[in-house]
Amino acid sequence: MLKKIKMLFLDTSLFRLSYMMFLFFWMVMYVEKAAYFVIYGLFVWGLALSVYSVFVKHTYKKMFFGLWLVAFLLSFSVTILVNINKDFNTVAYNIFMLLNCCVCFFMFYGIHTEKNVPFRWEFYLMARMFVYLATLFTLIGFLLLFFTSGKFDSYMYYQGGVFKGFYTNPNYQGYVSAISIIFCHMLTKQNFIAESGQKRVSRIWLASCVILNSIALLLCDSTASLLLIVAYVVIIIVMKLFSMIDDLNFRKVFTRVAMLLVAGAVMVTLMLFLRTAFRIGVVSLFSENSGLSQEATDKLTSSTVFNPKTDTGVTSRLFLWKAGLQIFLQNPIFGIGKGNLHNSIVEVTGRVNFHKDLEGLIQISAADLHNGLYTILVTAGLVGFILFVIFIIRYLSMVCPVWLVQRRIMTHSVYPCLLAFIFAYFVYSMVEKTILFDATFLVMSFWLIMGYTACYAIGFGYTRRGRFKLLGRNLQKKLI
Repeated sequence: MLKKIKMLFLDTSLFRLSYMMFLFFWMVMYVEKAAYFVIYGLFVWGLALSVYSVFVKHTYKKMFFGLWLVAFLLSFSVTILVNINKDFNTVAYNIFMLLNCCVCFFMFYGIHTEKNVPFRWEFYLMARMFVYLATLFTLIGFLLLFFTSGKFDSYMYYQGGVFKGFYTNPNYQGYVSAISIIFCHMLTKQNFIAESGQKRVSRIWLASCVILNSIALLLCDSTASLLLIVAYVVIIIVMKLFSMIDDLNFRKVFTRVAMLLVAGAVMVTLMLFLRTAFRIGVVSLFSENSGLSQEATDKLTSSTVFNPKTDTGVTSRLFLWKAGLQIFLQNPIFGIGKGNLHNSIVEVTGRVNFHKDLEGLIQISAADLHNGLYTILVTAGLVGFILFVIFIIRYLSMVCPVWLVQRRIMTHSVYPCLLAFIFAYFVYSMVEKTILFDATFLVMSFWLIMGYTACYAIGFGYTRRGRFKLLGRNLQKKLI
C-alpha cells in the first residue's frame, strides 16, 4: 500500500496533468473557487516533488542550462531579502513567486531530466484533453449567450461588446481559444499520433474546436491572443518555406522574413477589422432596439488595439510601462520583487485607486506590467533579468539548430509546431501577463511546452559533451 502511494506521489506526469487541468478550471465560472483550493494543494505536491528532484535525484546536475536558472533563483532570493518590509502580504507573495519559479524550472522545464519519462504520451494526452475542454466550454459559452441574452445569474457572458464565454475573464477565453487552435494543428501531425501510442482525435472534434474558438477569439476582445495565433501561423509558414531550401544564406533568410512580417501585419489588421465587425454585429443582435446608436458604435470601434480604463489603468500598457521605468530606475540592480509591484506603482504614479476593487494578496497578484520580460527586469532587477535572458538564449541555441539541421524531414513532426509556439508566445508576452511571475495556466503552459521541446530536441540527437570546473567542482558543460 505504501509503495503504491509513493509511486503515485512520485508520478510527475500525474502531477503535471492534474495541475494543468485545475489551473484550467480556475479560469472557469462557477468552479473557480473550488479549483483555487485544489490548486494550492497540488502546488504543495509540486513543491515537494521539486525538493525531491533537486536533493535526491540531483536534477540541477542534469538540466540543460540549469546553472543559469539556479543563479536566477539565488538572485531573486537576494531580491526578496533586500526588499523585506513590514507588509506580510508582499513578503509572502515574493516567497510564493520564488517557490513557483522552482516548480516551473524543475517540474515543467525539467521534464527532460527525468529518466524514461513518457513525454510523447503525456504531451499528446495534454493536448487532446485541452482541445476537448476548450471546445466544450466555448460551446457552453455560446449557448448561454444566445439563450440567456448574455447574462445568467451574476455573470455576464457578453458585456460591452466583449465575449468572455464561460470564463471569468475575456483574456482567458482568448488564450484558451488560441492555444486550443494551435493544439488542433499539432494533433494533425502523423508522427505525433504514432509516437504517442494513442488514438487519433476525431476530425469532427478538431474542426469544431477550430471553428468555435476562432469565432470566440474574434469576439473576446483579447488582442494579445490574436497576436499569438497570427504569430504562430506566420512562423509556421516561415519554417515551411525554409524547409524547402537546401542552402540557407542571409539574403534568402532576410527576404522571406521581411515578406512574412508584412504578411503578418496585414493578417493582424484584417483580424482586428473582423473583430470590430463581429462585435458590432453581436451587440446589435442583443440590443433592445433594432440597431446601434452612433455613440455605441463609436465606443465599439474606438479601441482597435487596446482600451485603457481611465478609472484604474488596469489595461493601459503605456501607463504601466512608464511606471515600470520609474520603478526600475529606483531599484536597478536587484529590483523590487513581484510582491512590491502594486505598492510601487501607486507610489510612483500617485494612482491610489489602482486596483482599488481588490485587496490583500489578490490585489498584489493582479499587479503586472503586461510585458513578461519587462516585468522580470523591474521585479528581479538587472542581475535577474540578465541571468534569465542568458538562459533563454542558450535554450534557443539548443532547440533551433535541431530544426535547422533536420528541417527537411520534419514535415510530419510536431517539433516545428512547438518551436513556432515558443516564438509566438514571446510575441504574446510583449503585451500580456506571461512568462514567469504568475501562477496561472498562461504561464505554466509556456514552461510545459519548453520542457516538451527540450525532450524532443534531446530525442533528435542534441547533446553537449564535456565538463568544466566551478568552485572546485567538476560539472557537465550542458549546465551552461
